[in-house]
Amino acid sequence: MRFAHLADTHLGYRQYNLDEREEDFYAAFHEAVDKIIAAKCDFVVHAGDLFDEPRPHIRAMVEVRKALGMLHESRIPIFTIPGNHDILMRRGAMIPHAIYRRIEVLTVKKPWREFNGIFIAGLPYHSKIHANALKEELHKLATEAKKYDKKILILHQGIDKYFPLEYELKFADIPRSFDYYALGHVHKRIIDDLGVGRLAYPGSTEMWRIDELSDYEKNGKGFFIVDVENFEIERVNLDVRPFVKAEVDSNLDLEKIKEALKVTKKPVINITVASDVHEYQRIYQRLVNELKDALYLDIKRRRPEEKEEALYDKTINIQELMNEVMKDYLEAERDYAYSIFKALLKGDLDEAKIVTEDFYKVFK
Repeated sequence: MRFAHLADTHLGYRQYNLDEREEDFYAAFHEAVDKIIAAKCDFVVHAGDLFDEPRPHIRAMVEVRKALGMLHESRIPIFTIPGNHDILMRRGAMIPHAIYRRIEVLTVKKPWREFNGIFIAGLPYHSKIHANALKEELHKLATEAKKYDKKILILHQGIDKYFPLEYELKFADIPRSFDYYALGHVHKRIIDDLGVGRLAYPGSTEMWRIDELSDYEKNGKGFFIVDVENFEIERVNLDVRPFVKAEVDSNLDLEKIKEALKVTKKPVINITVASDVHEYQRIYQRLVNELKDALYLDIKRRRPEEKEEALYDKTINIQELMNEVMKDYLEAERDYAYSIFKALLKGDLDEAKIVTEDFYKVFK
């Protein structure tokens, strides 16, 4: 028996506000479904962020319905959990998956089911402020899992070992009771051992952000097919749009970049220009003229001065800065402050209110 493990399809995402980029995410999803059917997988697990937002475009919901119909015709059930992009942070809000009959959504109230003797468990995304509740639910699932020979756990979480800046779960807190840990949330492809089981992130099915490029160049984009007998993992790559990231100076050697324009799909090109202000204008115009066949051209200037260059090279992490300022506070208080910051940054007062109410319930 074999199953497909995919995650972070982010359907409906309209990168750079381009029709083509929205279509790319649908195309990658349907290519994955076609390959799953062709491989005659017995079932599918989707580890969260099916949609890019909890109120997805109608087009995104239609594309999911098409895919579910194809899987249903091939008698391939799909099990999933809500990721952070799928969840509207408001009490009583429904996830968009609720309108489909042909998808099995695992929730806190119904976190597991048996399929052909396999224990399939999963929990929706939990923010860091709810980490203790997540660990309690994981403990319950680990206890139930001991009754079965084959066990799969589906989670959509950042883990400190792989996502050190903004994790919700520590590696040591994950129960060692499962044969396969089907993870989502981190867009890189990761395969690791956990106890006697395998832990895997298949990564996103398309390029969601430019900082995913280095992993894509090494590991591709796609999903995994897993053999239940020994939980060996097969990588399946998808035909995604090429991205190019480069740095140029006044010499403006564009030969390698122009090679990327010869592929079937027009690439997204991200260029950093190292120059002074006056030279930058000339280089910028030449780049626009010579790379006009790119789908999207993103050009930024980096100041050549050493001090400013060091500043640009350093990633500023807001959570680390807040933790430093609040170093005398409890960890729970620091996590609450950062959660409020993220909610208010999005302008989501409802989420800020819920986070505050939940925090004070736990803090008491």
